[in-house]
Amino acid sequence: MDLTTDLGDKVAEIEGLVDKRVKIGSLRFTYTQLVGAFALLSTIVGSLYAGFTMYQRLESLATLDLDAVASQMAKTSADVLRVEEVASEIKVELKEDLARLRTAQYNLENRIDSKLQSVDVRITTMDNKLDKFDIQLDTTEEKLMKRIQQSLDNPLSN
Repeated sequence: MDLTTDLGDKVAEIEGLVDKRVKIGSLRFTYTQLVGAFALLSTIVGSLYAGFTMYQRLESLATLDLDAVASQMAKTSADVLRVEEVASEIKVELKEDLARLRTAQYNLENRIDSKLQSVDVRITTMDNKLDKFDIQLDTTEEKLMKRIQQSLDNPLSN
């Protein structure tokens, strides 16, 4: 079995198809004419089907209840307006809450500042008292040391 001979035979058969004619009824056609006729026929059938489908869609649009669509749109518009009102109320409430929180924060800061000032005053007072006590202690110590020294220096004390 020779491949080149088989291939050559096949090519010759394909080239011979152009010249061959098929007889259908009393008419004779080539294979190319049959393929063209099939393509034309399938195009016509496809166009008819597309037209039929388009007609069905147009008919379904014609039977569409526009009043129902309009009422649904009105209901949706009312829902949107209601949501907008609720959102604006929430916005106002949030602003009020923020203002209250800010006021509470300022009040807390003022109370803390006053407490800190009070503590600072107390600490300063205690520091002053401690300084006075130290001074008094030093003074008392000096007086005591002087008396002890006088007692030791006094010749009559023996």
